[in-house]
Amino acid sequence: MFPVLLSLLWVALLTGRTLAQNATFTRGQKFQIILLGVPDVSKMPLPPTDAPVWDVDLFDTPVTTISALKKAGKTVICYFSAGTAENWRDDYGGFAAADLGKVLPEWSNEKWVKTGSQGIRNIMAKRIKLAADKGCDAIDPDNTDGYQNESGLSLTPADAISYLTFLAATATTHSLSIGLKNSLSILPSVSPLIDFAVNEQCFQLGECTAYTTFLASNKPVFNIEYPQPLNAASVQGSACRNPVVDGMSTVLKDLTLDGRTVYCDGGGVVVDTPTVGGSSSPRPSRPPMPVYGDAQSDGYVYAETDEYIYAATDGCAGWWRV
Repeated sequence: MFPVLLSLLWVALLTGRTLAQNATFTRGQKFQIILLGVPDVSKMPLPPTDAPVWDVDLFDTPVTTISALKKAGKTVICYFSAGTAENWRDDYGGFAAADLGKVLPEWSNEKWVKTGSQGIRNIMAKRIKLAADKGCDAIDPDNTDGYQNESGLSLTPADAISYLTFLAATATTHSLSIGLKNSLSILPSVSPLIDFAVNEQCFQLGECTAYTTFLASNKPVFNIEYPQPLNAASVQGSACRNPVVDGMSTVLKDLTLDGRTVYCDGGGVVVDTPTVGGSSSPRPSRPPMPVYGDAQSDGYVYAETDEYIYAATDGCAGWWRV
């Protein structure tokens, strides 16, 4: 582990922060994330007008959209999956079969990838260059937590740290900022390399305190929660009403990650950002687990994890604590 940590310091000191970054990220920034379709910039100014940070799909979002957002003063983060191969992406044919692991159980058109493979890293380097060529300010590489999943590739936290080191160094050569998506167990190790974090469901899963130190460094955490259904009542009992960590940037979204969003400072109003097009299969990288309480012995179990089961009991179906 020591050589890995030494390499992290080397990247941070010699490459990670010697090139000027295009974007400025600070704790508490308001954001919008849209992965189903792209923002319809023909209808500018787009709500929410006071959100300075926008996270959009790298492949689906055209240069003209990114340019229009930037002209409006927005910082544009471009999303792509760095830890899986998605069979609908234009570059899917470049993934070697030997570098692919198991299919994600929730998403049949996606497979985990061998992050240490030079072939995989070459593909991701091209994606990062594409982000720079399109005018993105930063990248949001998803699915870097293969070590926490049944990938079939024996991935470890050290592998994830090595991979993030590579992604961060590559982003830096293109003057791009970079964030960490979920992957909480490696956050302390890679914090010097990243400019922001993107989290899903830390409130729901009781994990938000893991970001306390990171937020104290004035870096933002863009937190997404998935209340079902998404409506004005979503703020009741949510992270908006019961913030665990001060300074976190929280949005409430539908599972599709479309333009509809509820903000904690919006009085429960659903902000609907106009969108157009989009060909991806949008989804949260962590399937939501709306926990209704403790599991009932008479419930019918459909699926289970170490901590939860998906069951129907007393007329209510959902994830329950074991």
